[in-house]
Amino acid sequence: MFHSGHWAAALLNTLEREGGEVEDGIKFFKVLASWVKKLSGDVSGSSAAEKLGKIIRDGITKRGDVLSIAQETALRTFLLMVQKNTIQHIDSVIEKIKELMDRKHGIIAVSVEYANSEGNLSSSDKSRIKEEIKKRTSAASVDLTERINAGLIGGYRLRIGDEIIDASVCSQLRKLSDHLSAWSD
Repeated sequence: MFHSGHWAAALLNTLEREGGEVEDGIKFFKVLASWVKKLSGDVSGSSAAEKLGKIIRDGITKRGDVLSIAQETALRTFLLMVQKNTIQHIDSVIEKIKELMDRKHGIIAVSVEYANSEGNLSSSDKSRIKEEIKKRTSAASVDLTERINAGLIGGYRLRIGDEIIDASVCSQLRKLSDHLSAWSD
């Protein structure tokens, strides 16, 4: 079974241990990920890793560039994923890297769904939500993503990690229905 968290942690730990710019390594890893998705055919195994490594290093040399320590670390991780036939999981590794970096920097990712089909949340609503979450969690920052969900009828639903705060009209109607059903029994 593939564990994207292990790969992400290994890359981040190696970047930190090697003394390179972690952000530079992550950025290069993402570039490699977007590049490999454009390739056709099988991109796995030792010979594919060797060929890709040569192509990438030759291309960088032809441009007159030199890989930084962080970029070299990212490249080695990328090529190891190719060699181990796990490259198809690179997006989940990148997602885990973001989660680990956010946690390290005190950033909480929050998803808010709302029923407002007329547009996005107002900036004052966003600010209020972010400030309330920062206050309750002691987070340094809140990374807020929004999504319209017309099925909510009204209100909102927040997802903070594994926790869901459901203040939607649907949820309130469901609770009322459950309460009335229990009362009539």
